[in-house]
Amino acid sequence: MPVACVMNVLRWLVRRCRRRLLKGNMSVFKANGRTQWVKNINGEFPLRTGLDYDLANDGEDRRKASCWAFLCQDTAVSDTTEETASPDLSEDGMSEGSRVDGPPQPRTIFHALHYTFEELRRILPELALKGFDAVQIPPAHISPQGDLRRSWFLRYQPLSYQDIDPALGGAEGLWRLCEEAADFRIIVIADCVFNHMAVVASCQEWQQAQWDGGKMEELQQRLDHTFGPHLNRHDFQWPWICLENEKWDDPHYMFEGWGCGEWSELSCSEKVISQHMGHLQQLLDCGVKGVRLDAAKHMRPQHVGRYVDFVQDQGGFVYAEVLSMDKQLHSQYEKLGKGVPSTDFALAASLVKAWRQENGGQAATQLQAIDHLGSHAVQFVRNHDTMFNEGPICGIDWANAEEAALAWAYLIAKNEGSLLIHQDDIHPPIVQAALAFRSDLSSVAVSASPYPLKTELVAWPPPSYETLSMLLTLADCPVGLAVFNLSSKQQRLEVPWSLEDFGVHEVRAGNNEALGGHLAARSARFFLLESAAPVPNPDVQYMTLFYFSTWEHPHIHFCVDHAWTAAPGWALRKSEKPAVRGIKIPRNGGRWWRVDVPLRAGPVEFVLNDGRGSWDNHPSSRGNYVAEMPGLHILVDKSLASLCL
Repeated sequence: MPVACVMNVLRWLVRRCRRRLLKGNMSVFKANGRTQWVKNINGEFPLRTGLDYDLANDGEDRRKASCWAFLCQDTAVSDTTEETASPDLSEDGMSEGSRVDGPPQPRTIFHALHYTFEELRRILPELALKGFDAVQIPPAHISPQGDLRRSWFLRYQPLSYQDIDPALGGAEGLWRLCEEAADFRIIVIADCVFNHMAVVASCQEWQQAQWDGGKMEELQQRLDHTFGPHLNRHDFQWPWICLENEKWDDPHYMFEGWGCGEWSELSCSEKVISQHMGHLQQLLDCGVKGVRLDAAKHMRPQHVGRYVDFVQDQGGFVYAEVLSMDKQLHSQYEKLGKGVPSTDFALAASLVKAWRQENGGQAATQLQAIDHLGSHAVQFVRNHDTMFNEGPICGIDWANAEEAALAWAYLIAKNEGSLLIHQDDIHPPIVQAALAFRSDLSSVAVSASPYPLKTELVAWPPPSYETLSMLLTLADCPVGLAVFNLSSKQQRLEVPWSLEDFGVHEVRAGNNEALGGHLAARSARFFLLESAAPVPNPDVQYMTLFYFSTWEHPHIHFCVDHAWTAAPGWALRKSEKPAVRGIKIPRNGGRWWRVDVPLRAGPVEFVLNDGRGSWDNHPSSRGNYVAEMPGLHILVDKSLASLCL
């Protein structure tokens, strides 16, 4: 397998150099399964369609082309051409501007929130077999005593930073855990709560103290008694402000205030920071190699930066919990030190919407439209905040591990970035299979570094589109395949690639299996692929549509093989303007949208709608637009333009 991948790396480099040497106005495309050369009109670039053809994001040479003509509805369309991974990512699988240059980032983190150090130490062999390369322990400072599961929130209420909590196993227990974890190539990540300390009074009591001096003195004495002698009332944030509702993310309050009116919010002073630095040093001395900074968004970035520099200067990994959907807010922390990943709540919220769909096409369009932090972030389907706090956080409201299992299987199998998986979520069988798949692919990717895994996600088969197929390639060498059934019924397993010449091994099946059979309802299957061949010839082609509209949520309702999608159809995703000439845009505003419809062959009959009952129909009596063949199309003001060769 490694030899085959190395050979394909060389083939890939040869093809890449050959493309760069092409200077004539010739282009290659596939028609009827054969590669052909054709003349472009005023163009000097290889024509591509589908998921790899993004007129908005391609290079300068492609921007100079004007092979599109603003034509009438019945203009012929070109066939599909080269297809690789999604264009929304750079060649290394990360979005532009999202690189983190800090210490090595773990790939798969087991969140052991309810374990003592000794309990966690005993399951290290099992975690290593499942592919985990990091474990995140509960906050290790001294906290109020309580059951680690029923009273988990007490771990996030520090009483003292002077010692490692004996209730978890103390410094000796943590040292033993780190020592044995290192033998399994697992790092230990400590959870550090530096924004606030334990609750000493309710929000109502603090509100009363704002006008009752006697009450204020009583509460401040509680601070002195609870946190003395190392800290006292003067080490907390004054004036007292309750961070609730609009103040939770309001830029005038986000760094100053008492969370929910109850957290004993610490001030940023050298005295307080020295206490925290002492705690960090204890953790590092025990062998901890990573740190999570809890409630980071409630601390000023320069304050958080002190901790980041301290840990990174000693070779440690740091990530920040930023409980927000605001990418701009996250960016203030990501740029600290040598780079700080943060928690991607926007991705988790989007996964809820996508994986509650029962149709692969609808899910695929939502997954392609996700505007998340990037592969450098710490990703999850749900975490302890969304699992155990009252009410949904950021719309993340999975009922249990079983309901979230299919979304977890997708995120794990995608093999991208760092995953944080709570201990309760690893038990469903498809999650177990996905972890084994991720572990096997990680070994392949490491052996072929620096070539990253690329992913292509396709809804299949038409016209039902009940399943999602995900092909993972390494330097044009297919190495993995995952197939997901989103429907509530059993489905026949079909994939949009010709894989007859590939060795196929189903993960957790124990032997070589041919692609085939069925997928149980709301389930997934995972396969490792082995062959010296490059990327297989796809059975899939695409009808790619760029659409200009003032609608906020446009959808395409279309017909393939005499079967229509369920209204309103598939959601379009935001896009930049196609880099073509001669497009007249209406003056009443609007923006560009895009959708890629996978097909075996044309035509596609379709209409657009806003998802709320308003429709964009063809002005003729037939009422529907028609794309006669797979290819590229632009629809503006009821005029459909198609690729002209």
